[in-house]
Amino acid sequence: MPEAQDAGTGPIPFGPYTLVRRIGYGGMGEVFLAREEEAGRACVVKKVLPHLGGNPQFLARFRDEARVVRRLSHSNVARVWAMGEVDGELYLAMEYVQGKTLNRLAWRLRNRGQVLPVGLALLIGERMCQGLAYAHDVTDEQGQPLHLVHRDLSPANVCISYAGEVKIIDFGAAQSTLKEAQTAPSVVMGSIAYMAPEQARKKHVDRRADVYATGVVLWELLAWRPLPQKGDVAERWKRAAYPKWEAPSQHRPELLPEVDAVVLEALASEPNERYPDAAAFGAALRALREKVAPGVGDEALARLMSTAFAKEKGVEDGVLAELLRGESSSRRPSEKELSTFAPPTALAFEHRALDAPAGFVPSEEVQLVEEVKPESRGTADASRSLTPVTSREVRVAFDVDVTSEVVVAAGESGLVRAIEEGGEGEVSGPLPGMSRKGWLAAGLFLLALALGFLLVWLLG
Repeated sequence: MPEAQDAGTGPIPFGPYTLVRRIGYGGMGEVFLAREEEAGRACVVKKVLPHLGGNPQFLARFRDEARVVRRLSHSNVARVWAMGEVDGELYLAMEYVQGKTLNRLAWRLRNRGQVLPVGLALLIGERMCQGLAYAHDVTDEQGQPLHLVHRDLSPANVCISYAGEVKIIDFGAAQSTLKEAQTAPSVVMGSIAYMAPEQARKKHVDRRADVYATGVVLWELLAWRPLPQKGDVAERWKRAAYPKWEAPSQHRPELLPEVDAVVLEALASEPNERYPDAAAFGAALRALREKVAPGVGDEALARLMSTAFAKEKGVEDGVLAELLRGESSSRRPSEKELSTFAPPTALAFEHRALDAPAGFVPSEEVQLVEEVKPESRGTADASRSLTPVTSREVRVAFDVDVTSEVVVAAGESGLVRAIEEGGEGEVSGPLPGMSRKGWLAAGLFLLALALGFLLVWLLG
């Protein structure tokens, strides 16, 4: 991995942008807070690692993506201002969204022992549907539909701004009729827990797959029960392919039957049994919100964000003012600082995916694949054996596995953790205010206390 540009070198001109502060690496390159000079606005610029820019597969997907994202302009979709090249370096310039991911908001509330109000959960789902309905209907220059499907909706790809705006962060894993390069047959795009069954089974997906993923996000918010994100990959993949959903009220009894009905319709295993599109799902959520939480709107979401992230918002306001003045910090930010002000768009176009045998589709039974032993390949009596199917979760950018870059660049990336999770000092548990260091200190104190009592008892 090439050495990163020093954060203390001051503002650096880069085409139409000034790179003001380097906030770290993502999997595919360096990430900067920047200023677009002509427009006078803040943005996030990601410079692609040189070896990826020389990868023909990556380059083809990058160009395909540029043709698609320039078509997207909606208040519920975070904008990509530009994708191009400056002095031989590929880059992406994205909207600077002051806020946090939905993942971060849920993490923060859970660690404080709070529950997301039902009305706000329904509002978030409704706004997601509005952004999706727009994206699904986007056309090309000739007015032909692009048949855009996001394919990687999850709480980590939904941003809530401090002003109460809900924005889908990016369509970097989307399929579209404009894209000429295709995803590798061994790769299944998307986060397992939010993946539609047809997607998990490697079947054709359309806009109803995004309806399903939105339903999963909403189920998690309403049931207030976090879905497992770790563990055996094959087992979680099988659950995605053959889901069995409980009503959210099983975990939150105060929910009305109408809430269960709307969410479970979006979560139907068969696409034909779901809402036909995001517009229909959004309309159902709006009617439900007006019934169960009349008057709840963007202002209430803004108040929640300002309360949940009061400290972070203050720091970020200062960083943004510094950025617009063209000033630069004289030192590199720590991981803890990254968790405070790293914009959610800093990880755009890096997506979770499954890497598995090209022809493998999970079934409800344990599956084995036939394997030819390496030493006997090409021989008439090639030795074969049955082995369990193996798959792994990877991070993909433009159909290229950048998992190793994520790990090497930031130790499973402070930047990744800062944006997708809760940042430093936040842990789940009965005492959410205590940091990992606090738990360690408490444990050492109790151990020393126990040893002291033991020593007194022995000497006595």
